[in-house]
Amino acid sequence: MRVLSKQAIYDKKGNVAFWEVFVQDPTTGKYPEDIDPLKATTIAVDVLVELGAYRVGEGKVVFVNVPAIFLEASMFDLLSPEYVGIELVENKNITTQTYNAIELLLKRGFKFCIDDFGFERIDYLPLLGKTHFVKIDIKNSPYDWQELKEVMVVLKSLKKSVIAKNIETEEDYKRAKEYGFDYFQGSYLSPPTVVKDTRTISYLRSTILELYKALTEGDMKRTVKILEKDVGAAYKLLKFANSVKAKKISSLEEAVAYLGFDNIVKFAIVLALSEMFAKGDERKYWERALYRACLAEKLAEIYSPNLKAKAHTAGLFSLSQEIFGRRPENLALELGLDKDILEAFEKKPNELSFILSLVELLEDTQNPEVLEKVAKILKTSPDKVKSAIESAKEELMTITQELA
Repeated sequence: MRVLSKQAIYDKKGNVAFWEVFVQDPTTGKYPEDIDPLKATTIAVDVLVELGAYRVGEGKVVFVNVPAIFLEASMFDLLSPEYVGIELVENKNITTQTYNAIELLLKRGFKFCIDDFGFERIDYLPLLGKTHFVKIDIKNSPYDWQELKEVMVVLKSLKKSVIAKNIETEEDYKRAKEYGFDYFQGSYLSPPTVVKDTRTISYLRSTILELYKALTEGDMKRTVKILEKDVGAAYKLLKFANSVKAKKISSLEEAVAYLGFDNIVKFAIVLALSEMFAKGDERKYWERALYRACLAEKLAEIYSPNLKAKAHTAGLFSLSQEIFGRRPENLALELGLDKDILEAFEKKPNELSFILSLVELLEDTQNPEVLEKVAKILKTSPDKVKSAIESAKEELMTITQELA
């Protein structure tokens, strides 16, 4: 399991100035050995898009570790430079395209920081003129304390703000202040805290292809339909939409309309680059959730047609405990879903709660006695109930074949 954590960076007065986010193994507290820097960046950006950088950073800039070559991708299109900074790591083999990408991000207003700086690292030097901050690991610096004083003089003359990282003791902190560092980061000041368990953001690889086709045709209605078929992508889009709008957005149709074509295209790019695709048990739960959504919609069509859209959404997120590790009622609050859906998840008596209870009753059985009882409750015939079940199964089969 991996988590995204954040750690505060303090100014000289002891106030939080910025945050840094990074991937950790929660059991060891260290960087996971089985993940490369590129993947770690996609996870960090993915979570910031989902949760909102403003919320993660509590209104302060959040720095993301980024291999310089990765800047050529479009991962930062959905992030605001007002709340996100770029910390450059792994800066070998920098190309002209990389420099051009940095120039574009600078024009957009992003702040840059060089991690683990040292003048002997020639790969850093061409980037120095483009950065606002320089970070030095005072525990693993290539310089002794006397050499570090000289380095600080040069960096100050270049008008760079310098961050001391890996401050583990009071002595480290005092010395870093004495040597003129502007900002301070380390376990002595505050340990990292978990932002999010990254296991909860899986979706289907095929969703990306379908979204691409719909977006190239400019078909926003189809875009909504595609997102409605994928519980992971639907969750992420609603989270993203609500992270950039103060008023809660409670439906995918509303989210797509609010974000607009350009932002949905960028959202699809972020999904494609993050490569967190549902598989195994996740895929099974996804299929079951989609079946519930289809069946809930069919039953609502019989019982109360005006509830079809809400019933689909309620069915889609009814297995959020299994898929996301979150109780449905908590997820409904988090996503700002309709009050009727929230109350249904809370098992309060309303029409949607009633429909979901019938879905749970019918999803694993076609016992004639059960069908007859449900038909009586819905004031319809057993054949219509059976037809709703078969129709939902056919729809699920068609979707899974299309997205295979």
